[in-house]
Amino acid sequence: MAEVDEILRAVTRLFPEELVRALTHPGAMVRDVRWLETQFAARERRLDRVLSADVDGVVTLHFVEWAWRWTRHIPWRMFEYHALLALASRDAKTGALPPMRGTVVVLTGGTRLPTDGVYRTSAADSPFSGVRFGIDVLRRQRIADLRDRGSDLWLAFAPLARDATVEAVVEVAQDLVARSKDPARTADLAAMLEVLALRAFPALAVDRRLIDVLPKELTMRSHIYDMGRDEGRVQGRVEGLLHQVARRLGRVPSATERASIVRVATTSEGAERLADAVLDLHGADLAAWLAAAGH
Repeated sequence: MAEVDEILRAVTRLFPEELVRALTHPGAMVRDVRWLETQFAARERRLDRVLSADVDGVVTLHFVEWAWRWTRHIPWRMFEYHALLALASRDAKTGALPPMRGTVVVLTGGTRLPTDGVYRTSAADSPFSGVRFGIDVLRRQRIADLRDRGSDLWLAFAPLARDATVEAVVEVAQDLVARSKDPARTADLAAMLEVLALRAFPALAVDRRLIDVLPKELTMRSHIYDMGRDEGRVQGRVEGLLHQVARRLGRVPSATERASIVRVATTSEGAERLADAVLDLHGADLAAWLAAAGH
């Protein structure tokens, strides 16, 4: 998810107003949207950019967490981001804080999640204290729903929609290219759509339909394409090594062994070491090597 996360951050920064409009209540009056820089960090977490927007006449700060899938750690992360943002935006003289809204955008799964999340710090029998945040589950959306959000930004997420098919994704790609008025933004959107489509439909890697719609002269002009291509290489490397290990072990790798393979294969040097182990070892010896590599 790391590379996809970077791609999402890079592309969505080109669409600040569209992002805020989709994550506020329908019919909200949104204007004067801009990115703010902050310099607060806590442990491994860093909040470097938030959106400031006038929503219905009130200046509100927005921050978005992109999650490939929901995990139990996300509510705590949203609480931590909220605290960072409060520290960064508190008026030193009056102590006043602007309204803040956090939203988690869940890319895959999560169809049973509520629309609002919570991280509670107070006791269950006490008045609520903590953080509430929005949850936007893309898998609950149809392609038509994404289109109704009124921005090409959200159409780039079409491969993750609940009714997505290869044919529908190709049609969306055609639409994006045909309506293009800004080559630079379209290049980044097209590259992001291609990266997400390959994650959702791996068979598209050898399917000319999407390749023909998103010609390389378009996607290759975008640094987003380079990031997605690098992730694709790692993913392909991992899948290839998983197949080789399974053949050498004579069985499907366990979840722990699979995690070791993924961890080792994320670098070319680690992949070479694992490939050598597959050639030199078999059965219990290879299983022992994988167990050691996992620590």
